[in-house]
Amino acid sequence: MQTVQAIAQDILAREGEYLNDPDDPGGATNHGVTVHTMRRLGLDLNGDGVIDADDVKVLTAQRALQIFIDEYFHKPKLDHLPSPVQASVFDMYVNAGSNAVKILQR
Repeated sequence: MQTVQAIAQDILAREGEYLNDPDDPGGATNHGVTVHTMRRLGLDLNGDGVIDADDVKVLTAQRALQIFIDEYFHKPKLDHLPSPVQASVFDMYVNAGSNAVKILQR
């Protein structure tokens, strides 16, 4: 069984770097973390008092990895799921948030 760290590394490798596509409802995204997530977590990385695309740009891969593990694996208690589905649900959670659980339930 893969460790949560290894699963998170795999997800991170697929997510890519900074993108701010006006057609993407997620808004500015870097390493798979959106500006909306950063606002929810209060991550003003450049210290200007505003959480915006500039903060997303400076998000490191290591910080994104920790967000994945803390917010999208441990917080929703994915470790309580059977180990064969943890990686898939974790990946879905990074991309779909709590909708991942609803998708699984369906």
